[in-house]
Amino acid sequence: KEAQDRALRSERLAAIGQMVAGLAHESRNALQRSQSCLEMLELEVGDNTSALDLVQRALRAQQQLHRLFEEVRGYVAPINLDRGFCHLCETWREAWESLAKARQGRQIEFRERISCDDLECFVDRFRLVQVFRNLLENSLAAARDPVVIEIACEPVLHGGREAIRVAVRDNGPGLNTVQRTRIFEPFYTTKTQGTGLGMAIAQRIVAAHEGELAVGEQGPPGAEIVVTLPR
Repeated sequence: KEAQDRALRSERLAAIGQMVAGLAHESRNALQRSQSCLEMLELEVGDNTSALDLVQRALRAQQQLHRLFEEVRGYVAPINLDRGFCHLCETWREAWESLAKARQGRQIEFRERISCDDLECFVDRFRLVQVFRNLLENSLAAARDPVVIEIACEPVLHGGREAIRVAVRDNGPGLNTVQRTRIFEPFYTTKTQGTGLGMAIAQRIVAAHEGELAVGEQGPPGAEIVVTLPR
């Protein structure tokens, strides 16, 4: 019965995914046209502060809708990796830099604890930046100032192959039992805004690398998410 229920949920999610992916594709042109009109309207209203504020709010809503569609498309689309050799530290540092605006005005300590002599892996750099950006963004959203985020990595064996284990830990409230169980479920989120697809997409990307994305050890402080990638 449980297996049948899981299969039924999977079928429903697949149907929803296909439907929304089609909707996102068809809506892209309409979104682009409305964004162009809003940008032109922004120039027209000029010094009218109240009208300009309304236009900017509409543009932000437009950007959120576009991001929603892109995340859904990213979840249902096949993942084709463009692999090359790169040092893993470059991927999480690039992700951290891309969050400069979100970090602005906050008290944050970002630590690295590297126990590997060589961090080079054969991976899709762009995709891994996407993974680490999601993990770091979640940590920033969960933790209150002063925020402490630590990335620790070490060499391990994964499926009998040489791999690198990268753990991202923060000093936020951590994950409760339900969150630990459901964190990688599509459309599950504890945020007031968001699709609940970020972690599901990140897990798919890591799995495409024949690696593993998992919840780390439970214990204070905060939450730990572990990325394991074969070299």
